[in-house]
Amino acid sequence: MPPHPSLKMKPERRTRLFAAATREFTELGFEQASLNKIISEVGMSKSSFYHYFGNKTELFEQIFAQTLAPITKIAEAFQPEILTKDTFWPGILMASKGGGKFFASQPEIFNVGRMFHRNLNEPNGICAEMMASPLALVSRILEHGKTIGTIRNDLPTSLLIEVAMAMGMAIDGWAVENIQSNSKNAFEDFNEKVVGMFINVLSPKP
Repeated sequence: MPPHPSLKMKPERRTRLFAAATREFTELGFEQASLNKIISEVGMSKSSFYHYFGNKTELFEQIFAQTLAPITKIAEAFQPEILTKDTFWPGILMASKGGGKFFASQPEIFNVGRMFHRNLNEPNGICAEMMASPLALVSRILEHGKTIGTIRNDLPTSLLIEVAMAMGMAIDGWAVENIQSNSKNAFEDFNEKVVGMFINVLSPKP
């Protein structure tokens, strides 16, 4: 897939546009957000905006995609199928800490996270498509975990997937609202405790 046209914008201008749009989408929700107000705030004409984006939806999607691109790369590179019984949870923790380091170095991601959760239940389903990749990865992790005996097999995989996704969304929603520190140690400690929660819920019981 070719690079998105907005990547040709001057970085400073794109950053200002994304920041203004993130505020508007978060405060008012996607449907009520005013594109005119967003572009006016950054001194951008409509013709210039439509040179880079097809519509307001594309702007929303690109804010999310470009801000989370490093996290997406980590997720795409993560191959749960190579994990063994001994490396399963340590491997997941390592990947989680990799994401945490990015969060600690990019405070603006919290604003994008708030925008996402603010619009998660919008009737237009603007965020629904974004859940497809995380859902697919969680499914692979749990299915492989069952195969090697690190995930409990006394409950259907489909139920465990729903539980894991619900926990993940709750943790993410809480984190973007409550974790303000950019300390690497704070994020590592948080990740260890979060992975511990998943271990307690998903591991086989004696």
